[in-house]
Amino acid sequence: MVNVTVEQMLEAGLHFGHQTFRWNPKMRPFIFDARDGIYIIDLVKTHEKLKEATDFVAGLAKEGSNFLLVGTKRQAGPIIEEVAKAAGLPYVSAHWPGGLLTNFRTIKSRISYLKELREKFAAKDFGDMTKKEIGLLAKELVSLEEAFGGVDTLDSLPGAIFVVDVLQEKIALKEAIKLGIPIIAMVDTNGDPSGIEFVIPANDDAKNGILLVTRALVDSFVKNRRVAAAKASKAEVSEEELIPPSEILEQKEVKIAEAKQEEATAEAEKREKRATTKRKG
Repeated sequence: MVNVTVEQMLEAGLHFGHQTFRWNPKMRPFIFDARDGIYIIDLVKTHEKLKEATDFVAGLAKEGSNFLLVGTKRQAGPIIEEVAKAAGLPYVSAHWPGGLLTNFRTIKSRISYLKELREKFAAKDFGDMTKKEIGLLAKELVSLEEAFGGVDTLDSLPGAIFVVDVLQEKIALKEAIKLGIPIIAMVDTNGDPSGIEFVIPANDDAKNGILLVTRALVDSFVKNRRVAAAKASKAEVSEEELIPPSEILEQKEVKIAEAKQEEATAEAEKREKRATTKRKG
């Protein structure tokens, strides 16, 4: 079951496609209409496809498989990183490391080396290394973090990948298709749905829309991962454990906003007291 309504999709702007002269005929089945030179995506079909995708990732979670999130363009990167981190999922939000999937054995060795460097710097275990050598090692660590920091939890190939923009992530798609890794993707009216098992027709430029779809998929995965883990250990899952990452993030955001408001109020009261004291003086 997908915890997103068509109304929410509408509010998030998922129905806005590209201009009618910039389209891919293969997306015709998902287009509702054209208005003012813009294609309008059929959100009923978007909702159906999102449900299929959330059901699929739920199955992945129950099997103990992993799930890789990919979104490197400006609108998607920060969202992918935030949601993935909150759920403890691997992600690529800045630049796709070539060969991440097709040359995973080599990439895995680089990830292992990244972890070794982290431990070395955490323990400050540099032995007889000079400052210059340590500096070079620090630069290498930064470079490795940028390349593989988001996928350091990948011990094996993912059971599926989620891609925000099929035109932006052509290399990732090519690698996944070559290896037969299932692909879930937000595909706009100018995108090519070929080779994608779970096409989610949607505006892939709207930040709120990207967030809505990403959270729906991740929430489904995490909830079922927790249930599967509880069954394996024969433990009961509390209601708190079933709270999806998106709600946890929202709760944190609300608390931060409340704290800032309280701080601002306190500061205003202090200024008022100082002003009152000056007037009395």
